[in-house]
Amino acid sequence: MNRRTVGPVLFLLIAIVGSVIFVPYFGTSSNFRYLLIQAVPLLLLATGQTLVILTSGIDLSVGQTVTLGAVVASCVMDPGMGLWTALVVCAFAGVLVGGANAVMIERFNLPPFLATLGTTFFLVGVNLFLRPAPGGFIPRSFQSIATARLGDIPVAALATLLVVAAIGIFIDRSRFGLRLHAVGSDERRARLAGVPSGWIKYVVYIVSAELAIAAGLFIAARTGTGDPLVGSSFQLSSITAAVLGGAALTGGQGTVWGAIIGAFVLGMISNVLNLLGVVAYWQWVIQGIVLILAVSIYSVEIGDLRSKIRLRRNALAGDTGNAS
Repeated sequence: MNRRTVGPVLFLLIAIVGSVIFVPYFGTSSNFRYLLIQAVPLLLLATGQTLVILTSGIDLSVGQTVTLGAVVASCVMDPGMGLWTALVVCAFAGVLVGGANAVMIERFNLPPFLATLGTTFFLVGVNLFLRPAPGGFIPRSFQSIATARLGDIPVAALATLLVVAAIGIFIDRSRFGLRLHAVGSDERRARLAGVPSGWIKYVVYIVSAELAIAAGLFIAARTGTGDPLVGSSFQLSSITAAVLGGAALTGGQGTVWGAIIGAFVLGMISNVLNLLGVVAYWQWVIQGIVLILAVSIYSVEIGDLRSKIRLRRNALAGDTGNAS
């Protein structure tokens, strides 16, 4: 296990045990099912965001891409077009969004923050144009995706975990994963070593957009409608989950497994606060605090901390010797 994921794992385990003991109804099977269902969109988004962050980038457009998936689905999933055709249209929309982000970043050398922020504003307008108010048509056969269960386990949550786990295994064991980390650590050296950094960026931004589209489709299946505001909260959440799971915003460090843990940690915090009756806006405050703490903790490497302590001790010892 990556050492940057040890802390989130321990925190998650301690929080689960503490919540089961002290938070009413947390340990019930119905609440665990609800927690798994709630975590599905964030699991997808945190995975995609982590891949982007590994390249030393950021994808601020994931929230509006989630909305795009739900809105497009509600517009095209009519009986005349057919379900599979509608899914292909949604997937193509994800390719367009991710590809546009990658072109702006790789071809026109725009900073990822500005490029994806521009895409965010563009998608806000597109989503409101397509669906000014919640509505549209989502067939019941598609809505069953959100309600199907295998025993007590939601099928959607199980399928999502299998998908993100497959991505995690691929990144850990493939040459692509090695090149991905190399690009984020030092893109110039990676290019000199023959790593196709541009192609890698195209792949990760498209994958991030496709995972966001999948999250939007799941939300549309769960709610039975297309909402032009449904993805607004996921922009911060996806970044927080990725960083909480050990991804370094400077690039090159992080794992999909950490993103999974971070997503569950955030989902559990939200779930516990809801069970305790905490007002919704305080959840945003707590999420912001968690992000700041995670960035602060991971920005201080253990080796650097030990070096600073050693240097400080040596300086104090020298001052003591001079004084005597």
